[in-house]
Amino acid sequence: MIDLNYDEVISHLQKELNAECAISNKYGVILGSAIKELPKNKIIPQNVLDLIANRQGIASVLNLDQITSFALEAKENNYLFTFSKDFILISKLGLDVNLAKFMPSIRLFLKNLDTKIKKPEQIDFSKFDFSKEISQIKDSLEKEKINTEKYSIVKTLIKYMSD
Repeated sequence: MIDLNYDEVISHLQKELNAECAISNKYGVILGSAIKELPKNKIIPQNVLDLIANRQGIASVLNLDQITSFALEAKENNYLFTFSKDFILISKLGLDVNLAKFMPSIRLFLKNLDTKIKKPEQIDFSKFDFSKEISQIKDSLEKEKINTEKYSIVKTLIKYMSD
């Protein structure tokens, strides 16, 4: 897996797009940021994460295949959230920025970032058969019970003889 310097990626993106940006993994952990409201190594606020997680449900309601980005308009800025399989890119933009021109550049950037990151091979875990373990435990308990019963007679005899 390629180890990326996300701060460097954000710095480059900030210069190219003239916008404050942050990048997080798909779980919402911010990997790099130039947005003061979303500092590095923090988590995207829960309400926003809930909205991001529910984007497929929103797409279904709107009869869409998927939602690749959405924008939130605030008093002074627009916040554009763009999604790929592994990343969420957040862009903080002025209200005067034309989102229709800005969004294709962001999507292309995320697509390139996804292809440059080598994905670790998926590890397939075999199913653990608990029935074997349980039967082995039962067997060992039965053996222990038999041994305890055997030696109880000997213990009683020794106790009787010592009295």
